[in-house]
Amino acid sequence: MNALQLVTRHLYFGIDPVHLRSAAERVLNRVHGQPPERATVALDVLARDFQLSPRDSLAMVEEMVRSGLLERPQPHSDQYAITDKFRQYAQARIVEPMPRTRAQLLLTHMADLAEHFNRTAARNKYEIEELAVYGSYMSREPELPEVSIGVTGRRRAPDTRPIVGRANTPTAGREQIRVLFEELSSFVQVRFFHHLQDVPRPFSVFFRD
Repeated sequence: MNALQLVTRHLYFGIDPVHLRSAAERVLNRVHGQPPERATVALDVLARDFQLSPRDSLAMVEEMVRSGLLERPQPHSDQYAITDKFRQYAQARIVEPMPRTRAQLLLTHMADLAEHFNRTAARNKYEIEELAVYGSYMSREPELPEVSIGVTGRRRAPDTRPIVGRANTPTAGREQIRVLFEELSSFVQVRFFHHLQDVPRPFSVFFRD
């Protein structure tokens, strides 16, 4: 599994990434040696390790629960279970954000790759229909924490000649497309959608075939 990437000058759960990673490390040190499925920590301990007031810590913890970093074993308990996703934040790497100008060049390159993939990837029975960028790219910020790409696809027209080793399942076909784009940059995050209207708004289509 690739290391989680956090971006400077961007807040996560209302906290800057260096502070977040350090605090998450402190929490993990408290539960060191406990079986992962039984590692829990109290709300007041989280507040202390994240150096937040009780009110701010509760808001942060609730957001972490919604995001899958923490779990509440009992509905009204003040104990929270540590998840693998929380551990990823404690081990995250911190990088500078991507300049918008670089992201624009990246989208141009991705469109070229998509066109080439549709022409040549005969072993994959799927084709890329549309690529849309959404998320932070649609803001006016000059620096971006990620480049979120929505992909829609269609079944490739059958070849007259049988192709050995062709990707026959949606999972296999999509994974090849995911790798094609995500290997370009650690900032690229690919999601697949059945229809363009399913992509989170606002978005911008930068490839259509």
